[in-house]
Amino acid sequence: MTVLKSNLCPTCGGLLSIDLDKQMYVCPFCGVSFDYEYFREDNVKDVASKALGRSEFGSAKDAYKFMLAKDPHDFEALRGLFLCSAKWKTMHIMLKDNNVNVRSDEPSLLNAVKECLPEHRGYFEKIREALDEIYHYRDLVKEAKDIDKEKDSAVKILNNLNVEYDINSCRFTTLCEQLWELEARSRDAVISLVIILPLLLIGLAVWNKAWWAIAVGAALIVSAIVGYNVNKAVVAKRLRASMVPAKAKIEELNDKHKAKKTEAEQSHWKYKMLVQEFLDMDPLPQEAPGKRNRN
Repeated sequence: MTVLKSNLCPTCGGLLSIDLDKQMYVCPFCGVSFDYEYFREDNVKDVASKALGRSEFGSAKDAYKFMLAKDPHDFEALRGLFLCSAKWKTMHIMLKDNNVNVRSDEPSLLNAVKECLPEHRGYFEKIREALDEIYHYRDLVKEAKDIDKEKDSAVKILNNLNVEYDINSCRFTTLCEQLWELEARSRDAVISLVIILPLLLIGLAVWNKAWWAIAVGAALIVSAIVGYNVNKAVVAKRLRASMVPAKAKIEELNDKHKAKKTEAEQSHWKYKMLVQEFLDMDPLPQEAPGKRNRN
């Protein structure tokens, strides 16, 4: 015996037990029984529709199965089972893509495609196509976000190179600033040493008539200055060279992100068109939720 709890008893309002084998409805609360024929036509469709409207998906599902026991090709029942599986009241839910949480391989939808009449197959196939498209759209959005993250990493690398380049460009200025930030006594001592020591060495060289020492000292100073600037130039060149691939990477990622975003927008537009197409070709159009609320 197959027992399903579904329809409401018209006498007491309790849930009826359905015995499909005996083709009887029995109310366990008031004991009233109803012949199978009582719910075979418009009444069972009304029960299913009202249960679906109240989000009683279990009851609605049982009623739709009851309808299919009579006619396996019934469009309303096939569509209703899919709505129950998706936990939607109406197919208009698909107009808001963020509410879509089922895929095109949903068993109830595959069964609808298989069991429906030929003139209804296009409707269900269009639903499957729309579901495939919305998940394709979501994949594209995710890929675009991944590209954004990759671009952020490339921008961070470029920013670090720019900081290193600026530091290298003003290295002597930075050294002077660091010297000036020393405590007054230490700063004065260092400045005095830098000024007095060279003068003292020059004085000793003149006193001893060691002009060669002055020449050697001058040569060392010039060499130090030249070496310092050459090193700055080499570092600057290396940093500029490192910036080239970083900038190229950012530009490439910008192009990829733009292309992926465009592709996602096209996919989303296609999804909207597919949804509108199957809603327009619905042989039993449903009322949109917004219209129901206003009434």
